[in-house]
Amino acid sequence: MKRSDELVVISRRTFVALTGAGGLGLVVACGSGSSSDVDAAQASIDAPSGSGACSVTGVDVGAPSTYTMGVPVLTKRLVVVQDASGFYAMSAACTHQGQLVCIGTTTSCISTGTDLYCTRHGAAFSFTGLVVRGPANTPLPHYAMCTLANGNLGVLTTMTVSSTTRYQP
Repeated sequence: MKRSDELVVISRRTFVALTGAGGLGLVVACGSGSSSDVDAAQASIDAPSGSGACSVTGVDVGAPSTYTMGVPVLTKRLVVVQDASGFYAMSAACTHQGQLVCIGTTTSCISTGTDLYCTRHGAAFSFTGLVVRGPANTPLPHYAMCTLANGNLGVLTTMTVSSTTRYQP
C-alpha cells in the first residue's frame, strides 16, 4: 500500500512540541476557574426562575426531611449526606473498579459504620468521600444538587462540584 503524497512527515520532537503547546493552551484556558465559579454555576442551576426548582432533570433522592444529620443514605448509586452546612451527594461507585460501596467500617459493611467500604478490594472512604484506605487513590466525586418540582432533593450526576460544596434547599 502506497502512502499518500499529501501526508507531512514530522519528527518526534516536533510532534511532542506541538502537542505540548496545545495541551498547555487547554490547561491555561480550563484552569482559570475557581471554586467560587463552581458555586456560582451551582446557584444558577438551583434557582433559575427564583422558585428553587432544578432547570434540568436531576435524580430524585427524596425529601430533605427524611435525612438525619451526619447519616449517609445510599440510594440510586449515590451517597447523600446532610451535615451542618447542608446537603451533598457523591457517587457510590468505588473509584478503584466501580463496585458500589456500603456503609461500614474500614473492614466490613455494618449499618452503623463510620466509613464507606468497598467489598471488592477493601477500599474505604470517609463520609465526605476521601480515601481512608486503598487500593482506591481517588476520592468519590461530588455532584451538584437542586430542588425538584415535587420538593424533593435532586442530584445532577452530570455536574461535578467541589467536595466542600453544600446545598441548602
